[in-house]
Amino acid sequence: MPLCCYSTNEDISFYADEINKYAQESIRPVTLKQLIQFGQPPLSTETLLDSARYTKSELPVRLARRVKAFQNLPFIVGTNPYIMNVYNLYCNSFDVIRNFPEIKDEETDRKFTQLLKQTVNLHAENIPTLARGFQECKKYMSNEAIKRFLDDLIRARIGIRLIGEQHLALHDRLDPNFIGIIDTRTHPGNLIRTRAAFVQNLCEAHYGSFPEIRITGQTDTRFAYVPVHLEYIIAEILKNACRATVELSQKVGRKDYPAIEVTISRGKSSIGIRVRDQGGGISAKDLPSVFEYSYTTAKQESYSRNVLGSVTTMTMQAGFGGPIAGLGYGLPLARLYAAYFGGSMNLVSLNDHGCDVFVKLKQIDEMLDEVEI
Repeated sequence: MPLCCYSTNEDISFYADEINKYAQESIRPVTLKQLIQFGQPPLSTETLLDSARYTKSELPVRLARRVKAFQNLPFIVGTNPYIMNVYNLYCNSFDVIRNFPEIKDEETDRKFTQLLKQTVNLHAENIPTLARGFQECKKYMSNEAIKRFLDDLIRARIGIRLIGEQHLALHDRLDPNFIGIIDTRTHPGNLIRTRAAFVQNLCEAHYGSFPEIRITGQTDTRFAYVPVHLEYIIAEILKNACRATVELSQKVGRKDYPAIEVTISRGKSSIGIRVRDQGGGISAKDLPSVFEYSYTTAKQESYSRNVLGSVTTMTMQAGFGGPIAGLGYGLPLARLYAAYFGGSMNLVSLNDHGCDVFVKLKQIDEMLDEVEI
């Protein structure tokens, strides 16, 4: 329902009252264990209805909190068209989900699932849209204030999408290894190969060539995880590594690109992934800024138009917000995704040589009762 449908002061006042009421309610966190229990086979009609009811009752509260966060931005920032667009999406999503009828049978669940799918798709480009908005407004807010707002929004967004997409996935169970969006046998080796080929194709389309990506270590490892999160993390790291390797090689006349090395290791309850490149590294003065929003080494004039920027964004945004080449949101987002389930992401740079990026991911099945969404 568009915001402009509230044409009278009474309508606007009522709408604001509803937002305030829901935003003051307590979030009902759900653990990974509870999400998985929703998806344990055999899936009964009542299980799907319980999942739908939880989703319908919980999302308006979380969406209302995001709306309030937007309303607390400085006025001139909130009126930016990009930021206003995302704000309106949150308002409208809150309204349509809040007003959806009680879910009491398969038919209402089916209609709710359709609505939820539409809502998820509408929010697919929120992060790149906000990135453009905050680039235009950065003189009106401090970097720290922008970081606090975006960190909170992105963490909340991950939780909202996990709840929504988990329910959607329960209606489309095609792989027995999946429980909703959780792959109980995620194969990082295969996933990295797929993302590596994708990034190499993008690199070739832009530069005419690409470096080799070697995958070593415990490549047959499997663990329980949300693969779409790992796909994003790996793609963003590899994209940066490929770009740095090719651009440095072109700059210094290095004809043979050194390979990018990806090493997989497995501990008792964690998975480690190290990505090593020889792309020149990051200078000491820039290194503290590497995980800040809007920090980028890409040239704004050309990079925002090239294939690595536009095609990657269009292809990978759906579902989890894709890397935004040249806008500086890739690494901060990747680190938030890694940290969401208790993992970490760190970067070590040797200036004039290259970078090592270390990703540590906890196995979801080892922390089912620990992580609340």
